[in-house]
Parts: sequence; C-alpha cells; structure tokens
Amino acid sequence: MAEHERFHSSVSRYFDRAARLSRHPAGLLDFIKTCNSVFRMRFPVREDDGSIRVVEGFRAQHSHHRLPCKGGIRFSPEVSQDEVIALASLMTYK
Repeated sequence: MAEHERFHSSVSRYFDRAARLSRHPAGLLDFIKTCNSVFRMRFPVREDDGSIRVVEGFRAQHSHHRLPCKGGIRFSPEVSQDEVIALASLMTYK
C-alpha cells in the first residue's frame, strides 16, 4: 500500500474510532465521512528550457454540509487523490 493510501486509511480509521463513541446516527456519520467531490486537473507548463511538462493536480471538497466548503488542493508530481481526500477530511473534522 502506498504512503498516500496509508494516510487516507489512517484518517478513516481514526474517524471510525471516534464515531463509535458518538451518539449520532450511523447514516449521518457515513454522510460526514464521505468525500463529496474530487476534481482532477491536468495542464501544460512551459519549463525554463522551453519544454512543456503536463502537471496534474487534485481538488477535494470533503463536505458540503457547511459553507464555505472545506477542502484541499495540491499540484505536485508526488501528490495523489487519496492524499488530497485525506487532507480535506481532516479540514472538515477540525
């Protein structure tokens, strides 16, 4: 399992542990836990040497239950969708 997947799994496990101590209905907790939207972008960037490189990025909007929507955005060769979802989840839980 990749590091980003482990991060996302870890965030989910901590949520599940906290949810077991909650008195909220399971359906509401499932709604809060689930990421509402993930957007994937790819766009060209001209390097200093004139070459073109395609950069990939992700924007996750974890929860729409309160506005403005909490989430995260990352553009990096090392970023993954799982990492951005985990970071957006943490913003909601915070």
